[in-house]
Amino acid sequence: MTEITHDEWYPRLAARAQGGPSDLSAILALASAGGDLVDFSGGFPDPSLYDTQLLGETASKAIASKPEVALQYAPNYGIASLREVLRGQVTRTQGVTPGADDLIVTSGGVDAITLVSKSMLDHGDAVLVEAPSYLGAFSVFRSHDGVCFSMRNDEDGLIPASIEEAYEQARAAGHPPKVVYVIPDFQNPSGLRLSLERRREVVEIARRLGLLVLEDVAYRDLAFDGSYIDSLYALGPDVTVQMGTFSKTFTPGTRMGWACGPATVIDAMAQAKTNTDQCAGALGQTILESYIAEGHYAASLPVLRGAYAARCAGLMDALTDGLGERASWTRPGGGFFTWLEIPGVDSKQLAASAVEEGVAFVPGGPFFADSRPNTNIRLSFSGTTVDRMGEGIARLRRSIERLDG
Repeated sequence: MTEITHDEWYPRLAARAQGGPSDLSAILALASAGGDLVDFSGGFPDPSLYDTQLLGETASKAIASKPEVALQYAPNYGIASLREVLRGQVTRTQGVTPGADDLIVTSGGVDAITLVSKSMLDHGDAVLVEAPSYLGAFSVFRSHDGVCFSMRNDEDGLIPASIEEAYEQARAAGHPPKVVYVIPDFQNPSGLRLSLERRREVVEIARRLGLLVLEDVAYRDLAFDGSYIDSLYALGPDVTVQMGTFSKTFTPGTRMGWACGPATVIDAMAQAKTNTDQCAGALGQTILESYIAEGHYAASLPVLRGAYAARCAGLMDALTDGLGERASWTRPGGGFFTWLEIPGVDSKQLAASAVEEGVAFVPGGPFFADSRPNTNIRLSFSGTTVDRMGEGIARLRRSIERLDG
């Protein structure tokens, strides 16, 4: 009997699955390549910064003390005691308390984006996104039949007036605008932080237009100086779903996150979760609950901030020394990323040349909803030690010179 081949299976796939490997898949593959590669690609935390002994002890205690919880299925909203701990976290760090039904535990940040998409988007609905913005979110919105329309960013991040511009463009194209996706803190990929004044404008415009704000706060706890700016959720809890993750500050291996917002939307997300992975992993939830409740999470943040601040400073110095007259870049006050502009260079061609030189980064195109050719690249400093920064930028310089001819 003749076996069915790839060429026969491929056209039977759903249309959404026929695009081949995503840009995010390519990043993950590069980040796991190893060898002598200086890797500025993935926005991954450095596991060497975790207190593994403490994590092991916390996990053992969670299993030993609550096996009936830690080793069992969890409710779709999340374990009640962890939800209370997370509500307290939001209160302490943001000055607003989600209601009892206003918070759900998710399997990381992308799960939260997925659940909102399942709950809010009908075929052809418009999602207003920053330009640039997180490429993984674009994939989720599109896989749920959403259509992305770009707002405008400048050197200070999202321009609030461009929400209305994108809103009108979407309506004119026949796509009802539903949500606006914003990363206000040390944005991926730009590293920029949105000012308080602009945050207030975003909330005011969203209320006026009837849009749901999706606030991605993946890097909110990673300001190098430990500071916070009022969140969009704190400024407008009636129009905002805040989506957070512990993958950057706790461990990505446990896949823990949360979302808080209007109870109607959170309930729809909980029902959607029942039809996806059913619940966030109970073992990770019980470990995280103990880690936060016993004060370990708060105690770990200064260590993480200090380490990433040093790496960022090392990268800034290496860029100044190696590319000072050839490129410009953002100077983040937190998070994992800086965003470069390299005039006259196609960033996708540069990425291929750079790998041959032994340095990896993400070209800028996928961070725009229209994947436009451009001269931007994203560098992540989270997983590269300071002593490797200079060599990485030297390799990047050689890659640029090869293209310059």
